[in-house]
Parts: sequence; structure tokens; C-alpha cells
Amino acid sequence: MTTSVLRDPTAETAALKRQRLNPPADLDDKVVGLMDIGKMRGDEFIDRLEELFNERNIETRRYKKPTNTRTAPAELIQQIVQESDVVVIALSDCGSCTSCSTHDLNDLDHLGIPGISILTEEFKEAFAGQCEKIGFDGASIFTPHPMQNKTTKELHEFADNIIDELLTKITHTN
Repeated sequence: MTTSVLRDPTAETAALKRQRLNPPADLDDKVVGLMDIGKMRGDEFIDRLEELFNERNIETRRYKKPTNTRTAPAELIQQIVQESDVVVIALSDCGSCTSCSTHDLNDLDHLGIPGISILTEEFKEAFAGQCEKIGFDGASIFTPHPMQNKTTKELHEFADNIIDELLTKITHTN
């Protein structure tokens, strides 16, 4: 009797999730990269984050993607890797930018830069699903949705409301 071994050619049913890099224990002498994904009004939110970091004597560098509907160009990713110790990616509020930002976060993490993605709460499940699909345990913080119809003051309040959580998540493993 001949024995045959059959192999299942379908994808795994449970992907392994790679833990994100451990962020630094503190931000002393560290540079926080602030990546603006290019969404309308996202720069106003990041402006306030930058002010809040600067008030705490934390050095920041700003970066901006040319479009929110694609992953960051390789040149931008390399610049962040060369100039930053940790990255904050903001502010995703739709499906395509959530997907692209999650891939950017994963790419930077693979290259040694731990980070966090800031998204609106409407895309909590989308972020979790994207992380599951790419096998990455990405860190995130969520703000109220929507953001584009908010005033500058409201966007700044969103940043004020998350700064403590943000500082914790970019300096501790969660």
C-alpha cells in the first residue's frame, strides 16, 4: 500500500503576531519623529503635539507624507530612521490611511524605530484587523471621530487629552 502525504496550500488560520520593539525607557536625549500622514487638518493636531513635547523639553522632528493613501516613500522612512529614536504617526481617520499608516508603523519598527499610531476611534477595529493581517502588535491611541470638521481649538484639545497616554506608550512596553 502506498502512503501519500498531502499538504494544505491555504494560508495559515492563525498568524503569529510580532511584538513591537520596546520603546526607550525615557525620552532624555531622544528625538521624537512626528509623521503627518497628509490628512487635511492633521497638521493642526500635530502642531499641538509638537508644542506639548517642546513644553516638556523633548526634541521633535516633523515629517510629512506626500499622500495619506499610500505608504510613506522609502526615502522618508530612511530619513526618520536616521533622525529619530521613536515615531508618532498621526492622524488617521479613514480606511485607506489607517491601512497605510499601520504599514508605515510596522516598517519603521522593523528598521529599529518603535512608534505609535494615532487614529480616530471609528477605526479602532480597522487598525486591529490590519495589525492582525500583517502580524504586528502595533501600538495605538484613539481620538474622537470625525476630526476634519473640528475647530483648531478642538483638535488641540484632542492632543491635550492624549499627551499623557502618548508619553506612556512611547516610553513603556504595553
